[in-house]
Amino acid sequence: METNHSEAINNALTILSKKRDETLDLCMQMLSVDNQNMYPVDLLAIGAAKRSLSTSAGFRNLIESLNMTCARSVLRMQIDTSLRFSAIWLVDNPHSFANEVISGAHIRTIKDKNGQKMTDAYLVKTLSQKHPWLKKVYENLCGYIHFSEQHLFSSVQSVDDETRSFEFAITDEDSKYPESSWLEVIECFNEATDIFLSYLAGWVVTKGNPEGVANHALHSDG
Repeated sequence: METNHSEAINNALTILSKKRDETLDLCMQMLSVDNQNMYPVDLLAIGAAKRSLSTSAGFRNLIESLNMTCARSVLRMQIDTSLRFSAIWLVDNPHSFANEVISGAHIRTIKDKNGQKMTDAYLVKTLSQKHPWLKKVYENLCGYIHFSEQHLFSSVQSVDDETRSFEFAITDEDSKYPESSWLEVIECFNEATDIFLSYLAGWVVTKGNPEGVANHALHSDG
């Protein structure tokens, strides 16, 4: 189905498309520096990059098909990728941390350098210090991951207070949302992707500096 979007939405989607090339370019740099040596953090970065690219492609398709319900769920997934990849910067030994995750350990059970378990709530709180918008958006999106009142609200088309009646739309399209809502979810997705890319770029810089790799002093632009 072809959807006619506004210029602002098309511009935001164009920005999102460019982040695909940026992700691939950073991955190529990562695999090339330091004589093409591989570290445990590289493996986490590859997995995170793959997830980011896949969710980005799916998100764009959801916007095109006017599926706000799923678009918000996928935005939550993209934030999750950024959150959990950022945990590498919170531990004393990033490569040991990466090995734990690769072995199947849940990040929420692993402690950071201050002895705090890196639950999603803790990672959100920590990352929100640099990205104040994150906490509120994350909390609102949680209702889209699990079946909740958010899904009922999504189906309500109109409310007549005088007659106390509701009009519902049981459909796979979310046509009731104004342009501002679509633009907001795309811009949030772009910002969430930027967070991940900043940490990925930080790892590329670190890996390109053998001293940094050896002493675990990770660089970050996040």
